[in-house]
Amino acid sequence: MVDPQLLSEFSAQLAEPLTSNELDQRLGLYRVFVKLYDHHRSLLNEVLDLENSSNETPLSISTRFVQGVVYGSQVYLMTNLLTNQTQMLSQPQNVWTIGRDRKASLTIQDKRISRQHAAFQYIEQQGFYLVDLKSTNGTFVNGESIHQGVLLRDGDKVRLGSLSFIFFICQNTQQLDSIPSEMLAQITALRQKELPKLENTVASDTKSLISAINPEAPLNPTDETSEFFLSRAGL
Repeated sequence: MVDPQLLSEFSAQLAEPLTSNELDQRLGLYRVFVKLYDHHRSLLNEVLDLENSSNETPLSISTRFVQGVVYGSQVYLMTNLLTNQTQMLSQPQNVWTIGRDRKASLTIQDKRISRQHAAFQYIEQQGFYLVDLKSTNGTFVNGESIHQGVLLRDGDKVRLGSLSFIFFICQNTQQLDSIPSEMLAQITALRQKELPKLENTVASDTKSLISAINPEAPLNPTDETSEFFLSRAGL
């Protein structure tokens, strides 16, 4: 229950007239906001979009990235921009387009991204380039607008419209030494120690699933169905 005295004090504070200094400060902030909106409207819209997306799940707001991968003679783009799942994309000409167009290599459904917004291109002995395809809202690398192809560096921050992500490059591979057999045995033992717990969890979940589908179906938690799910998990 609200305290009547506290409510009365709060109402009295609201009723107090603003001093001249307080009024000047608020008018000054208002003028600053108007200037920002006139000259950086898209930036403020992005801030508002972030505020409106505060209820999104952690997966949807996780770090977005595109990574160029060169492995021998093979070149790939690895990214989680598509359905929030990391995927590796190969293209015969080593050119990956990005935009709202369904035929784009990376189709992004965002109204601030053009149908054919930009493209990644790999040039042998040089690296990965990002090219703006005369997009409406521009392509930016580390905050700078680009109007032609720019050679990307590891860790560059890229923004297309309202989509922001980090670009990584992996061009070097290293063959590591085998670990000692004692260490391998220890790792294997620790992993297998957790196996019975996982088996019980999978068996219980399997039983609940089948019971929901057919409540009259008899089920032993250690039957072939549980073994199937364990095999699919690689255990």
